[in-house]
Amino acid sequence: MSKRNIFQYCINLDERGEFYADVRNANDKTVFEINTEDMQQLCEDGFMKHTKDIQGLQSYLKSMRIIPDQAVLVPMQF
Repeated sequence: MSKRNIFQYCINLDERGEFYADVRNANDKTVFEINTEDMQQLCEDGFMKHTKDIQGLQSYLKSMRIIPDQAVLVPMQF
């Protein structure tokens, strides 16, 4: 798989009812952002089950054509 088809899901803040995450491409450029309200909406609409539901988010991003169909979403590696 090409490195450009690997995207990282980065949870930047998840505490006290506040949430912020983003999805980054291989060049570390943010292609999608999720805040507290966005996450609530994604869960209510059934796209994601919880904040760490990478498969649900990957399916959503592909359906919205934010990432390519052959892309893989992985958690951020520290």
